[in-house]
Amino acid sequence: MAQIKYYFSRPLILFLLAGLTGIILPQGADIGTTLILPALTIILTITLLRMPRGFFRKPGPLLSPAIWGNIMNYIILANFIIWSSIFLIRDENLWVGMVLIAAVPPAVSIMPLAKLFRSQLNTSFAGLAGAYVGAILIAPLIGIGFLKDIPLNYSGIILLVVELIVLPLALSRIAVDKDWDKIFEPYKEIINDWSFFIVFYALAANSRYLIFRRPLDLVFIAVIALASTFLLGLVIEKICVFYRIPKDKIISLLLLGTLKNNVLAGGIALVVFNKQAAFPAIVFIFVMFIYEIWLKYKFKK
Repeated sequence: MAQIKYYFSRPLILFLLAGLTGIILPQGADIGTTLILPALTIILTITLLRMPRGFFRKPGPLLSPAIWGNIMNYIILANFIIWSSIFLIRDENLWVGMVLIAAVPPAVSIMPLAKLFRSQLNTSFAGLAGAYVGAILIAPLIGIGFLKDIPLNYSGIILLVVELIVLPLALSRIAVDKDWDKIFEPYKEIINDWSFFIVFYALAANSRYLIFRRPLDLVFIAVIALASTFLLGLVIEKICVFYRIPKDKIISLLLLGTLKNNVLAGGIALVVFNKQAAFPAIVFIFVMFIYEIWLKYKFKK
């Protein structure tokens, strides 16, 4: 049981349950789509509560890790996803989904993984926070740059950035600084679990028909997802070892450079665009969970 708990995280189990439910019983897809934004806001806020009190009060020491977070997440990982997609993705809606994945900040799962793997927590946490702050400017620019030929609701996108990035950061800091997080402490897990279930169900239910009708597209997206995690992770690790970077920092850079917040990308795709645009996110989420299991095996060994 200890081994199962180590490798199979709660979000992974919820993903499998919600995904299976969405494929078998997709009738609630519209309800899930309606609830997906509040659920994402709750997930992001609860996750960011793990950042310690006063984390942003001394920005000086956080500047370098924050810059590294943006370098790994956007300059390296986002570019890899974008340029891989240019050669393999031809459908316009799927291309939108890939651009959204490239535009979102790192996965919130970096925080528990950083603690589990004993990485440099300052680099991991500040890099994650820095990439979220950077996403306020970088994410819209990526959308404008690579989706310029597609009609966009710019006011809606800006509103989403505020709701899904700025608002969780602000709420989490206020809650921690005023000790409000302790009030919700006994209920955090169950609230988070239900929020994850809603998001995973909505994505699976809306992508159900594409999984069976577009197998070739699924393969191409999976290839990009596998390359942007396993292959890119190997390259990052080899380069860091060559430059004699400390192991705990290598782990932090590896996490920041391979894990995207695909759940956030899928939610934005469903709300702003369409079901097809959300399809790449569900594939990336599945591959990301496999990659996280591999990392747990690798660093435990």
